[in-house]
Amino acid sequence: MWGDELRLVLLLGFLGAGCADQVSRLPDAGSFPLAIDRVEPSTVLPGSQLRIYGEGFDALLASSLQVSLVGHSAPPILAAQRISATEIRFSLDEPAFASLGGAGRFQGMLELSADTLGGDRRQGEIVVDWELAATLSPRLDAISLDKSAVPLYLGSDVLGSGSGFLLGARSADGKLSGEGLSEFRLTGVFNPTDGGPGTDWDSVFVLDQAALSRDQLLGPLPPACMGILPGTLVGHLSVHNIHADGQEIAGNSLPVTIELNRSVLNRLSTTAASRGQMFFLTGRGFAGGRAKTVVSIDGTFTTQAGQIVDYTGANALNIVPEVLAGDTLRYVMRVVSDGQGGVTGLGARPGVLRGTATPVIYWQDQQQDGVPLPAAIEFTILPQKQMVYLKYLPGFTDALREFGLRNVEHLLRERILQVVTRDYYAQGINVVFQESRPSEFVEYGVVEIGGQDPNGRGLIGLDATMSELGLKDMGNIYFNDVVGGWNAESAEAGHLAYGGVFVSSYLVLSPKFEKASSLADPRFDQVFETFMPARGGEAARVDELPSGERAEAIERAVRALGSMIGNTVSHEFGHTLGLANGRGPAEAFHNLEPGPNQIMDAGTERPFAERAELDPDGPAQWTPENLTYLREILPRD
Repeated sequence: MWGDELRLVLLLGFLGAGCADQVSRLPDAGSFPLAIDRVEPSTVLPGSQLRIYGEGFDALLASSLQVSLVGHSAPPILAAQRISATEIRFSLDEPAFASLGGAGRFQGMLELSADTLGGDRRQGEIVVDWELAATLSPRLDAISLDKSAVPLYLGSDVLGSGSGFLLGARSADGKLSGEGLSEFRLTGVFNPTDGGPGTDWDSVFVLDQAALSRDQLLGPLPPACMGILPGTLVGHLSVHNIHADGQEIAGNSLPVTIELNRSVLNRLSTTAASRGQMFFLTGRGFAGGRAKTVVSIDGTFTTQAGQIVDYTGANALNIVPEVLAGDTLRYVMRVVSDGQGGVTGLGARPGVLRGTATPVIYWQDQQQDGVPLPAAIEFTILPQKQMVYLKYLPGFTDALREFGLRNVEHLLRERILQVVTRDYYAQGINVVFQESRPSEFVEYGVVEIGGQDPNGRGLIGLDATMSELGLKDMGNIYFNDVVGGWNAESAEAGHLAYGGVFVSSYLVLSPKFEKASSLADPRFDQVFETFMPARGGEAARVDELPSGERAEAIERAVRALGSMIGNTVSHEFGHTLGLANGRGPAEAFHNLEPGPNQIMDAGTERPFAERAELDPDGPAQWTPENLTYLREILPRD
């Protein structure tokens, strides 16, 4: 164990040597050491945000992160925030700055402590040697423009090199945060490319500080620098530090010549997409923030039924993508309710969009029409496809242990996927289930499959999703329903709030269960009991397949439980699509006339043998009305 005396000797010896930040790996009693590599920046002001870099931070409990600065009689203790597995941030406010002695030099120990998600306590230390400054004077040595873009485009990288830069920011309402920021001021004469008269120019702008360094400011060229119109500006660029208390210190200025080019659209990442799917547009000169980049499509849209919609001239279709960078846009095919039980917007109807696509930039009172795609587009809007992520929770595996089927979990998942695919996609309904999150879709459904019912009611499944009106989603207006987790709107409306599929609850279908369901069936025990450890059974083993003595019994149990779960998934996700009675009434959630083998019958109407698809019962089907509705809202072709 390291004692306090030994740690003090090490600290004093280090400070006497006058070294830079060094890594400490001193373990603390009853805890595990954290690996801290460095702390930046080394020049600190009131309000500075500092970054701790190291390893293993992902396991730390964010709410317990604390930083202590040891070096004075009353070391400040500061809350910290985990950013990633290798970075933690904390702010040095005015009182903490003063407690370190104010402007001058601080040499001491930074101690980081936190609880882990597993309940352990972890601590780490590193010696720091900081310059404490009340203010900084900026100096600009050079301004470098993106060498790959001559002339320059909006959003192209701009690098300011020098010293004494501030690393804070200004919020949307204009208030300074952190230690303050460094502003650039550009004055000169702007000459438009179109040959119009030159005009005097005077602007103030900041760079986004992608490189967190006091001698470099790096960020995309913002519209605030010289506007968005193509042209050349000849003048001077100066740097000013605006501190958190409002104090301003002017730096030097440099002569500059900046030529801005028209924005240009080069390519689309795909020529076909469907509702909820994203695609990318690349080019140069895109601007976000207080500016807006629009892609204007001048042409026609021909529906799958042959109807032609005019998008020419004043009727041009304008889409507003998300600006990811100066050279990249992302657009999601979103739709909105039409107020009549349907949806409208790009992606609502299949067809082909043809025409020219032009980037148009708006900022303040300026508008720039950029260079369109080199060739006319022919973009296919595919039929609406509802993607669904089957999310297996740890409780699912725990539930399989109760059934003695944990070792054949992969076979159960295969059977579940077979059932839901059979119930939807194979019936001409464009719903696709998969075990991974869709990578190309932003809007998709989720069904969580777990073990115990967190509502405490022993439910087998529950769709807790609701529309903003507290009713079912008739017409499938929303594509991103989650059958799982906590739904605050459902709770507020007085309904059970935890949704999902709860596999442990199937045990109520056994007559031997303590609180057996009215649907309990002796065949449940015939299928599963031989594998259930709690009933004296032996868990199924993979090596018993495909030709072991119990292979047929294992396959029967897998098929039965997989069918039960898959059938519940089909039922609960059907609710998110507006079933049953998708066109109304809004308060009817199950078939009004229950009958044998009907997916959307209430749970009390669906016996074990039907759910498990034990011959001659099952599989459950959509009623003709349900099937017609589903094919209307999500036709596969």
